[in-house]
Amino acid sequence: MILEKMILENFRVFEGTQEIVFSNDPIKNVTIIHAENGFGKTTLLKALLWGFYGHEGLLGNDGKADDFERPYELIHEGQLAQAGGWDDLYTSVKIIFNHDEKRYTLERKLSATQQERDAKVTLLELKVIKAGQTHTEETPQIEMDAILVKAISRYLFFNGERINYLAQEQNSEQITDAIHQMLGLKLLETTIQDLESNSIIGRWKKEWRDKSSGEKQELLDDEVNLWIKLEEEKKDLEKIEANISAFDDEIKIAGVKLENNRDAAKLQGERNDLQKKLEENNEKFEENEKALIKIISENGYSIFTTKLIQSGHQIVSSLRKENKIPAPVVNTFLEELLEDTSCICGRDLSAGTVERRKVEALLDIAGDQNFNVAVGQLDHTIGVLEGSRENTKREIMRLNRERVRFKDTKDTFLSRIQEIHQELGGKKDETIQDLENHLEKLKSDRDVEYQEKGRTGEKIDDLGEKIEVNRVKINSVVAKEEQGNIAEKRVKAIEKSILALNQILYAETRDLKPLLNEKISKTFKEIMTKDYWAELNDKYEMRVKKRVSVDSETISSKEKDVALSTGERTVAALVFISSLLSLAAERSQIKTVVKGVSGSVYPLVIDSPFGSLSAFRESIAKKITELAPQVIIFVSPKQYDSDVERALQDSQRIGKQYYLRYNGEKLPEGAQTSLSINDQQLKQYNKINKGEFTEIVELGR
Repeated sequence: MILEKMILENFRVFEGTQEIVFSNDPIKNVTIIHAENGFGKTTLLKALLWGFYGHEGLLGNDGKADDFERPYELIHEGQLAQAGGWDDLYTSVKIIFNHDEKRYTLERKLSATQQERDAKVTLLELKVIKAGQTHTEETPQIEMDAILVKAISRYLFFNGERINYLAQEQNSEQITDAIHQMLGLKLLETTIQDLESNSIIGRWKKEWRDKSSGEKQELLDDEVNLWIKLEEEKKDLEKIEANISAFDDEIKIAGVKLENNRDAAKLQGERNDLQKKLEENNEKFEENEKALIKIISENGYSIFTTKLIQSGHQIVSSLRKENKIPAPVVNTFLEELLEDTSCICGRDLSAGTVERRKVEALLDIAGDQNFNVAVGQLDHTIGVLEGSRENTKREIMRLNRERVRFKDTKDTFLSRIQEIHQELGGKKDETIQDLENHLEKLKSDRDVEYQEKGRTGEKIDDLGEKIEVNRVKINSVVAKEEQGNIAEKRVKAIEKSILALNQILYAETRDLKPLLNEKISKTFKEIMTKDYWAELNDKYEMRVKKRVSVDSETISSKEKDVALSTGERTVAALVFISSLLSLAAERSQIKTVVKGVSGSVYPLVIDSPFGSLSAFRESIAKKITELAPQVIIFVSPKQYDSDVERALQDSQRIGKQYYLRYNGEKLPEGAQTSLSINDQQLKQYNKINKGEFTEIVELGR
């Protein structure tokens, strides 16, 4: 992917239509955008990501907005405040780029009306030009995700002051996926997935069925039929979900139209509010139902233990009245005295003595130790059961009261919603009547689809269970058969192929890793002044190492992980990204197990790359132009100081330069009115009486 141009329309601080033409010259491959902090550097980076991925592109790796506040407010505030009609006001980002010898035009739009309703929902159009023919993609987001996989965007578009986390990356799966994607190994993964699909291994299983006999053939016939039915039900479910989604969109549009109608706005607003409250009430009702099911399943039995508890109390009470519990003396104590032939008072209990006969006589009335313990446990258990029974009864009664309250609240909300429907439907305005009737029909049709979805889901679950049962039977029959057939061997051959391809994928990754480490180490040493080197370990975690001398003639020096500073971690992260991009560009020339594989070419877009580099600023500035086939840098005046400016100018690779000019009532704190670039003094602030906006200005024009 090589970026050609980005065109903004009323995107955040950028009012009106503004554009950046990126340098895509292989020699002069660098575009620099100069701007004070707060003028819109980060907004430009986020505009690219919003164009590619929508709302998800505005979020950080943790799913939060990180350094981009208010991600749901994208339309220029001044335009939004002046707009007479929201239907005509929108923001958009258009990105023109080349990828795999094709030229693409991507445009994402968000209207003011839609921003108010749900800013996550946008309109996306992706056109591709190949061999002079223009084609509009039917599934633009899917196609865009295939061109620039979301998982690798974090390595290509980032804030330079926040990338040191890459050097500490603990999720080896994401790094491995990035390596596979950028080094052309996704084909192997896709092949493995295809072989595992029903269209490949499933086909030969059908052949296995056709050439089997007896009980196994019948079971295999059943399995094929069950799978056919399951696929049909899944397709039906997809259609139903698509219908529900379409109905939801239509319902939202109809609702917005009613909100925009002066005569219906108040009632529609009340209905929207009631609908939200109804959804919240329904969620609480479901939580109540889950809690009720849980307590009944776990403790419901205790409610039916009343007679058991009464009987237990009677048994214990009767034993106490008979002085059997607690026993005045237990048999084990007497048996120990007789065995010792001595009483605790010192008297002789030898055989034949009077005293021994008296102790033996006590055995007839002594209590049993085990019996005492059992009765004690019974008494305790009765108490526990009694407490559990009462607690369970109280909790069930409480949950039932809540259940009734939630149901009454639901009925109240539904009743008022129905009244609003009747009031809107009864208005003399035909537009409102038509909208309301249309809205009611959409909801009714959607309810029918929801019912069908529930029935289809039950069918899918039932078929899944039947397939599992049938598979157990098949395995049982297969285990008894001594002779296989050709189709069965083919299935096993495919399974072996899948295993072999997985091993090849592993080998490719293993063979490319040393090359990647070589590039990482070489680039790292060119920048670092210390005797350190960087590499990926077996878990694909980035590590910077050094050698530690050992005061011994027999023990050689040892390798040790370095505790990095913030600047060193940033350098390590930049080195990893640039090395991966460089290896991807050279992929077709690398001899590995798989021949003829080429990697992907991507741009590198960095916001504030020099902010946390401290001593490494000049070294990175000298190297940054070589990090990728196309490099786009957003930089502040403080970062673009004499060393950085001189290094970038000396590279002779700067193809385009822009600066951002801020227009507002007051200059942001810490910003300067002018900007010095290449010994030119540029005006970067215009004072205006009202509002604020930023302009994109190209140097040399």
